[in-house]
Amino acid sequence: MADRKKFTKSQQIGESGHALIHRRVAAMGHVWHQRAVDVGIDGEIELFDPATSEATSASVLVQSKAHDNAIPGENDDQISYPLKQKDLEYWLKANLPVILVVSRPSTDEAWWVDIQAYFSDPARRARARVEIDKGAMVFTGDVTEQFFAIADPRGRAYAPGAEERTETLLSNLLSVAQPETYLSSRARVRRAGDVYRAQRDTGLELRHDFVLHGGRLLTWRPVEGTALAGVVEGESSEHPIGELLDKGPDGERRLVWLLNGGMREDLKAECSWHGRRHLLYFHATDDLSPKKINTSGTNWRTVFKGYPKPSDPTQMKYYRHSALEWQFIPADDGWYCALTPTYFYSHDGASESRFSHSYLSGIKRREKNTAVLQETKMWATYLRNEDTLLTENTRILEFGELASFQVHRGITDESWKRGADRDEREDDERSSDVVSLFEEPA
Repeated sequence: MADRKKFTKSQQIGESGHALIHRRVAAMGHVWHQRAVDVGIDGEIELFDPATSEATSASVLVQSKAHDNAIPGENDDQISYPLKQKDLEYWLKANLPVILVVSRPSTDEAWWVDIQAYFSDPARRARARVEIDKGAMVFTGDVTEQFFAIADPRGRAYAPGAEERTETLLSNLLSVAQPETYLSSRARVRRAGDVYRAQRDTGLELRHDFVLHGGRLLTWRPVEGTALAGVVEGESSEHPIGELLDKGPDGERRLVWLLNGGMREDLKAECSWHGRRHLLYFHATDDLSPKKINTSGTNWRTVFKGYPKPSDPTQMKYYRHSALEWQFIPADDGWYCALTPTYFYSHDGASESRFSHSYLSGIKRREKNTAVLQETKMWATYLRNEDTLLTENTRILEFGELASFQVHRGITDESWKRGADRDEREDDERSSDVVSLFEEPA
């Protein structure tokens, strides 16, 4: 009797592995193409745009390694999976990205790894072994973003689409109301620098709520009895804000200058002005201890703090001050102040550190949306300066709430995070060969 064809146990396990991949891929909205002849690649995942279901030009090649129960090199946390050197060389030469899927169909478990990325390290290529983190490299759920990241790293075929969902977006636009009138006085000087020099000569507290234009000093408040008194001559005249706005763009610019001056004046008791970067930052405390401000109820946020050197905790590496850049913007329903939180770094609580740019770049790369949002809310609360039973708001400018908007489409936070993480990795790759001219000792 002639030998009958058999469907071996090994083939059953292999087909079960393919079926598992097929199910996972179909659930993500993509198409699994299994190859009839396997010479090192079992199949291909054709990627479709999840927002439109349209085909893209992106694909990923797949090599499946399915096992019945025990997987070589497996323990509770990881799989140290051995590979044949000739298989590895074949995958690395492929003109499309290749992923390896190691699975156990009997328990519906699978893990995956990007071959080209993992074996970009020559030492790993020499070992021909994949160390699979069973928690981080699991092949389940929707890994569409990761697939597009390796199949289309420059984002030509696909960008995360907006889903139909109702979201409330909180902006960085803080509503602001200014006094209804301003004062105009004949000036004795012609330049803003002369105004400050004249103020210093009086020994009185400097004022910043002024604009010098066309021989006139425009202020929010009377000059009598202040350091500005000697800068003007004659009586001051009061004018409605509308007069400035009636003068077109030039008048609007003068109003913005007055608003900027009002901001500096209102915050001068606790914030310093950085002229070159055009920002305000919180003063250091007298003893250089951390400073916190209350943002709501029991919620406090640190706005000044020193950070010691790792090599010598008795010495400070730098002091970090919460800082604010801003821009006043007109809108149909009034004026808004666009808040841009940032930081100022000093080496002694006052003088800017010569490594400030490096520190700032580092924290901007590390900070995520939540941290920026909290800093924005902190500044909004601080600027609002709501009255209490014991204090009265004596500031020039009155701030309201951050503007919010309702939208009916949105991108998931996870999609944003993956995109941001990918951009950060690419930035790190581009800057990996750059050597800094100056580096602070540890």
